[in-house]
Amino acid sequence: MGRSKTFIVLCFLLISIFAFSAVSYKEGKVVFTFKTDIKADAVFVAGNFNNWSTSAMPMQFVDGVWQLAIALDPGTYQYKFVINGTTWKEDPEALSYVDDGFGGRNGAFTLTNDGKIEPVGGQLQTASQALKNYEPNNARKDTIYVDQDGYVVIRLYTNAKSVFIAGDFNNWSEKDTEAYFVDDGIWEAVLELTPGIYEYKFITDGNWIVDPNAFAYVDDGFGGKNGVFEVYEENGGLKVRAPISKGADQLQPKVVEVQKIETAAVEPKKEVTEVEGTRAGVSIVDGKVVFAVKNDRAQEAYVAGTFNSWNATGLKMQLVDGYWTASLQLSPGTYEYKYVFVIGGNQVWQEDPNAPSYKPDGYGGKNSVFKIVSKDNQLSIEGIQEQGGGLAAKGTYDFEYKFKTDPTKYLVGSSVSNKLILTFSPNDDMSLKIAYDGATISEAQAKFVSDDLAIIMQYKLPMHYTLPWFLPFDDQETRQTGITLNYEFAGADLIGGIGYATNKFPWIAGVQLQSFGVYFGQDYFANGYSVLGSLSLNAPFNLFSIGATALYNFDDTYVVSALLTTKLFEIYHKFDGNIFYAYAKTFLGSNSIILDGSYDFDYGDINVDLTYDTTKDYAISARVISSNNDIGLELNFKKYIKDGYLKFSVDSNNVTDMINKTYISVSGEINF
Repeated sequence: MGRSKTFIVLCFLLISIFAFSAVSYKEGKVVFTFKTDIKADAVFVAGNFNNWSTSAMPMQFVDGVWQLAIALDPGTYQYKFVINGTTWKEDPEALSYVDDGFGGRNGAFTLTNDGKIEPVGGQLQTASQALKNYEPNNARKDTIYVDQDGYVVIRLYTNAKSVFIAGDFNNWSEKDTEAYFVDDGIWEAVLELTPGIYEYKFITDGNWIVDPNAFAYVDDGFGGKNGVFEVYEENGGLKVRAPISKGADQLQPKVVEVQKIETAAVEPKKEVTEVEGTRAGVSIVDGKVVFAVKNDRAQEAYVAGTFNSWNATGLKMQLVDGYWTASLQLSPGTYEYKYVFVIGGNQVWQEDPNAPSYKPDGYGGKNSVFKIVSKDNQLSIEGIQEQGGGLAAKGTYDFEYKFKTDPTKYLVGSSVSNKLILTFSPNDDMSLKIAYDGATISEAQAKFVSDDLAIIMQYKLPMHYTLPWFLPFDDQETRQTGITLNYEFAGADLIGGIGYATNKFPWIAGVQLQSFGVYFGQDYFANGYSVLGSLSLNAPFNLFSIGATALYNFDDTYVVSALLTTKLFEIYHKFDGNIFYAYAKTFLGSNSIILDGSYDFDYGDINVDLTYDTTKDYAISARVISSNNDIGLELNFKKYIKDGYLKFSVDSNNVTDMINKTYISVSGEINF
């Protein structure tokens, strides 16, 4: 065994001695050069610039060395050589290295705007450096950025009298780089840096401290932590982000089983300029819809849309070659979606900048929209047609026909309801909504959005005084007549509004911060004064989120609620001193099971509802109601159609007298 180990070591040393490589820049192209004593019929370059393909970029054997010249944009790249299609070989003469996730290293270099080849971070990166694990700071505030002159600016909030910054960019000198005093409690360090990964600490009044708003943290080797960030190039400018930890997709070459190439004449795959499946926007790859988007600030990313009930964490994306990507099997039809980015521990909803088309989302923004069509048994992506000329109008037609069972006539017409809702949206920042119900206009809304200011005016029958903007309670019926103003200032939403009630003009005012809000009003929730507080917290890595709300009316009534959301389920509870309400939902892919119910402590009434929803096809629900010693049962079947749904319901007020206490109804919704 000892001789075998010695022989292996000697072979490795001989290979290293007889191996030579260099990366240079010539005539607008990056030139890879590789020389090895290993018998090679073919050699390829694989890297993050070609999705680590083992056959996309063959090298040419010229004058005893293997060479390949390719055109690359300025940026940071990783690579390896692949001998005979099966043997991965790191470059022994690489300028710098990063961990490949498999116990080895990738060669790494940075191509500057002026055509220079430099090591990553402006210095050689050893294997021990590449193996570091970075702990993301999901609770950070956005205090690190690149200014218009290309300098990296790091802001610190402190009441110290002097502030310095030290890091591997200044050899950890505690006096060389002084931070500037900007305003009361605000200091800024301005650094001139090249692309790379940097560790740092602040020194405040002689004390070494860790930046509470660092992108990420790494062990400092002394039982503490250093802040860490990465500077990178994109579109000719510098940007900053959290560095990628060991094991991330970007650091792992994709090992592909390839048959041994017997001769150099084997035809390689056609070189591509765009990685399959990571084209920005939506595309069809292998019969699946592929979503791809770039967001350098996000720690996590998801796709939410009509195909998964707008579940914010239902479809998780993976970071591949700088793109957040996800794939999904969908049938032909029209779908709406948005991306949900986790930035600093917070969810940020955003439309796809590369979507084929858009439509208003009803909240002052827009949803991305695409249509899957089938032609000649092939699926393709199309945008929806834009409405030409005049106001962009959309509408909803609601209807319900209700019948009562009768022992002599079987079914007797009971009631008919019709409702027409029209929405006019000339642009994303303006909308007008009118609801026509029977013979009257029952609801109207006008919304105007401009930069940080939002104004909403609402009219709804009957004339109650609740205002038309979202409060922490989920009861949509609280959106009634009134006018509200929402103004974003210094990272907070300042909210004010007035309503109308008989002989009263209720009002409410409040402030909503990132995770906490407080509101105070008169004649709003109840007669007299009320105060409401809300709190929302996100666990690290977006494992779960918690929301809580408490409302106290000065007439000694109250309401409290709590919400727990994870990637697999969500639970909601509410109690107002008399009625306890509970809601639970679990996700099964694009399907869901919902259980909700309530209990009235004063009257003993019980309401339990169980629903199975397939989102795209149908939903089945059953409800049991206990009131005044009567037990009621309601069964619903909901069928989704292209632009709405149809619903069939059987509702019995008392199961002991179903003949005389049962109603059958057909209802639906058509969108146009």
